[in-house]
Amino acid sequence: MKKRILSLVLAAVMVLAFAACGSSSGNSTAPAASGAPAPAESKDAAPADSGEVIELSFGHIQNPGHALAIAPEEFKQFVEEKTNGRVKITIFPSSQLGTQREMIEQTVMGTLDINFSSVAELSTGLNKPIIGAFELPFLSKDLKTQERLINEVVMPELPKLLEGTGLKMLNCYSNGIRQPILKTRPITKLDDLKGLKMRCAETPLYVNLWTSLGCTVVTSPWSEAYTVVQQGVADAAEADAVGLVNVNLQEVSNYYSRMGHIGAIYPTYINEEKWNSIPADLQEIIMECAAESQAKQIADRQGLDDIAEKAIADAGVEINDVPDEERAKMRAACQKMYDDFAAENNCQELIDKLLAIDA
Repeated sequence: MKKRILSLVLAAVMVLAFAACGSSSGNSTAPAASGAPAPAESKDAAPADSGEVIELSFGHIQNPGHALAIAPEEFKQFVEEKTNGRVKITIFPSSQLGTQREMIEQTVMGTLDINFSSVAELSTGLNKPIIGAFELPFLSKDLKTQERLINEVVMPELPKLLEGTGLKMLNCYSNGIRQPILKTRPITKLDDLKGLKMRCAETPLYVNLWTSLGCTVVTSPWSEAYTVVQQGVADAAEADAVGLVNVNLQEVSNYYSRMGHIGAIYPTYINEEKWNSIPADLQEIIMECAAESQAKQIADRQGLDDIAEKAIADAGVEINDVPDEERAKMRAACQKMYDDFAAENNCQELIDKLLAIDA
């Protein structure tokens, strides 16, 4: 009888042990990838794995197919796969949630979790003009130079400038090298810019650039660029090659001049309060995925530009290169912008670092 009672007790213990094992395995946390970079310190980071799925919203202005629309989709895929579905990202492209300025404000307030924008828009949206230094004219003559600028200056310096804004930087994408596409005449020399009606964004840096080069500035939302050129309100518009083709500006233009006036970069950032609510182990994976996404996007960028320029040529648009000596004259015409910027923002050291990349 005692043996039978002992057997029943042992059987019950084994059942409870198996049940406990099954319960603990259901809540296991996926380990961080080997060699993953540690996230920037976050004093208020949530503790690891509560078992809850983290939902993140990511809004931006780009249309599907644009280089900067592909990158968030890849970032989403990296994050969801490496977190085993513990983090899910919903993307809202094509200005579904508003303009760049509006989405910057939404990200600061926390009604949008993640956004990217040009540094020119970010500087205006946050009322921190110094951030615009990273998009001063003629810093990057090509994509290779721009990659160095991002890795050696932007990634170390911009997070410091975002402190106290409510935003946490994740990575930085390339939006290519901006070029003008024109309806009336090509640009082959500095004098060709005199009196040209150039459509650009309504931000001080862009307005000052084209004014310094002798243009008459026409500001408008990017969504109106096609109509502005088509109807002759402006003679030209400017953007990266992919951006120009993405809104079909080659249909209403006759010339495309490789001038390389601005290397556009797009920092990606997350609402800081939302970031601090994410468990530390997931923060580490998200930062690893952000770095991976940045490296891939920059590496893929040249191929996308080549495809876009072929579409421009196939539309019958004449393509020309601006000679180095004329580009140097254009750079010299903008010297006052650097001097004034450094003086107004007390950032000569930062300006020197930026200029040294393309010295």
